[in-house]
Amino acid sequence: MTTITLPAYAKINLYLGVTGVYENGYHAVETVMQAISLHDTVTVAHSDDAVPIALTCSAPYVPCDESNLVWRAAERFFEAAEKLDSSYRRFPVRMHIEKQIPVAGGLAGGSTDAAAALAALNRLSDGILDRDTLLSIAAGLGADVPFCVLANLGHPTALGLHYGEQMTVLPSLWPLSVVVAANGEGCPTPWAYSRIDALPYDAKDGFRPMIDALAMGDTAAVLACMHNVFEAAIYPERPLAKACHGILSRYANRAMLSGSGSAVIGLFYDPAQANEAISSLSDVGAAAYLCRTL
Repeated sequence: MTTITLPAYAKINLYLGVTGVYENGYHAVETVMQAISLHDTVTVAHSDDAVPIALTCSAPYVPCDESNLVWRAAERFFEAAEKLDSSYRRFPVRMHIEKQIPVAGGLAGGSTDAAAALAALNRLSDGILDRDTLLSIAAGLGADVPFCVLANLGHPTALGLHYGEQMTVLPSLWPLSVVVAANGEGCPTPWAYSRIDALPYDAKDGFRPMIDALAMGDTAAVLACMHNVFEAAIYPERPLAKACHGILSRYANRAMLSGSGSAVIGLFYDPAQANEAISSLSDVGAAAYLCRTL
């Protein structure tokens, strides 16, 4: 049995704006995404089983059937490989997800697991699919999956346009300590976007000052440009998330909602300040994770 194990890195948004709604009902998104060291671990094995796909997970609340993005990623990978090369033959796979990323926090936990599965399957298949093909498969799985593919391939910072899936690799952010505060409130994505529709949309191309700051390597300017349109919609309805933001703001160089919520992130120059923030977060019952930008 040949086995590949890969980290599946969590994602944070340094900038997240919504500029409108397309005719199909999907929202127009502009986002600068950053991978952090907090990660799940995905193991994919070429097995001798008769079952084509088998999936397990360390977290009992995660479904291990066709509804899981990892399962769907495997199906899409094999379809693409067979279409590209008529001599390619899919093989039985056993896949396991070891969860560390908190769920329903805006950290792309499910998306990054799917991306790691795609990368592992491609390695098991001698790199049959190029990067563009992997990104195309990823885009069909979800808006965050293409970025997670890039992060797994060593590109931890990127701009996402359209629904967030059209990717441009960016210069990496200078390493910072990150505290992720998971409060357990959860923010289903459709619900979060429905709250955005009641607010003014962001101006188009609002991400450009951050792109310039990343290009110059100006970390202070990057932190000053951080923005998440969901904060105004989510904090009034998620009091623990708002409390976590208040605590992190006292210690971090910048604190912000993660994605569409409900986790909150703090970015720090000083790891000692990050540890102080973690101690304070326990006062509101939040689970805190200390990690770093990649």
